[in-house]
Amino acid sequence: MLNEEKLRVIVETFAKYNIEIQTAGMQIVGINGQSADFDGTTFMQDQLIEMICKVMANQLIHETWKYEQKK
Repeated sequence: MLNEEKLRVIVETFAKYNIEIQTAGMQIVGINGQSADFDGTTFMQDQLIEMICKVMANQLIHETWKYEQKK
């Protein structure tokens, strides 16, 4: 399971790729300005990274769809 140090490393690593993760203790409350509600204590490190990537994929799909609808 994750601890605060491992969560901090994940947040800092995603920041290198311009992905902002907001936390409140061990809770992830936002990803790139979008609300999130993930309890970091319930994930293994790789599972949480994959979950964040899925959230980002959904945000990209949504943004692309919105752009296409405006054409």
